[in-house]
Amino acid sequence: MIKYLKGYLDTDWRTKDRILYFLQHVAKIDINERELRDYFAQFNEKYESGDTEMFIAHSGYGYKLTSDPEEIMRSLEDDYKRSMKMLKRYYRCKRALSEKNQFALDPKETDLYEAVMRMGV
Repeated sequence: MIKYLKGYLDTDWRTKDRILYFLQHVAKIDINERELRDYFAQFNEKYESGDTEMFIAHSGYGYKLTSDPEEIMRSLEDDYKRSMKMLKRYYRCKRALSEKNQFALDPKETDLYEAVMRMGV
């Protein structure tokens, strides 16, 4: 699929809807949104292992196939912020359940909870 995205996704930021339209109607590839996200994740794993020089970055503008370190870093920083917010929500809700005696919080997780809550995101 990357052969279809080169030349289309590496020149400009494209929204998910535009990418899906392009793949479905121009390249004639039957793909849905979830499969597209999974493909992007698999492709980026190749970047992590050094098998490719390109990375599919994301931003508020959409997605872009890039080798620009600054664009890649901005995308990774966004991933980090999202993951920390999700981890904090997980531990806040887990703590709330334990306080309501609906769930037992593991003593090891109490320390992790405190560490996560101190993280500045």
